[in-house]
Amino acid sequence: MLRAPSTASAPTAAPSPLATPEPWDLVAAGYTAEALPYFERFSREALRLAELPEGPRIVDVAAGPGTLSLLAAAAGARVSAIDISERMAAEFRARAAAAGLAEAMDLRVGDGQALPFESAAYDGAFSMFGLMFFPDRLAGFREMRRLLRPGRRAIVSSWVPFDGPFGVLLAAAREMIPGLPLGGGKPPLASADEIRSEMAAAGFTGISVETADHALEAPSFDAFWGSMERTNAPLVLLKHRLGARWSEAAPRIRERVRATVGDGPLVIGRGAFLGVGVA
Repeated sequence: MLRAPSTASAPTAAPSPLATPEPWDLVAAGYTAEALPYFERFSREALRLAELPEGPRIVDVAAGPGTLSLLAAAAGARVSAIDISERMAAEFRARAAAAGLAEAMDLRVGDGQALPFESAAYDGAFSMFGLMFFPDRLAGFREMRRLLRPGRRAIVSSWVPFDGPFGVLLAAAREMIPGLPLGGGKPPLASADEIRSEMAAAGFTGISVETADHALEAPSFDAFWGSMERTNAPLVLLKHRLGARWSEAAPRIRERVRATVGDGPLVIGRGAFLGVGVA
């Protein structure tokens, strides 16, 4: 059954704003309402790659609104899940209750770098676009490996770098919020080699990296911008931090991005890497 949030704390030193609850709390409702169907595509790929047995026990790290967890539970899995964001967890609980899957879930709010779950007890471990933002990714990978039964698989996803409208938007946001790991510089886990190296350092074997080529598209620039104002964590965080000043900054950012990418239709993202490692 769904449990009350634990008292585990978020990481104490987060070099990236995306490693804190704030941006994910802000986008939780919009993300669940609009972005979830796109993210489900990658979760289905991850579940396929995990090669789970019948009636598996799995762990979902940085679970968000339960994108992968609910798909797995609907197929018969028992799920332990954790997320740093209280509001994402609230969306998760509501979705699990509506689907009649609450009894299959053990959901906590806490730190994915110090998991409150038992060792060597799980048939699969997943982190979909979450571990990539951890201040200490090695700790995150090691914790996932600790939970797995010998021979079972961990799947971690990260975005394939794409210098399109999403990248232009994040570059603009990054200029105003120092420390964002996207939109300029080197994105986290941005290559197959980097994923292999970090999983190997955490003790995984049989490592492979697949690319899931699911494009994210928008019919027009206006549709893209509207969705990003509701679901894009860096942009929503910027909007929140600027407060009343957002009404002045938003048109400048919007026009800068539109001038670069055009009026649409637009391809926003090209897909994701799925790193697979065996415990």
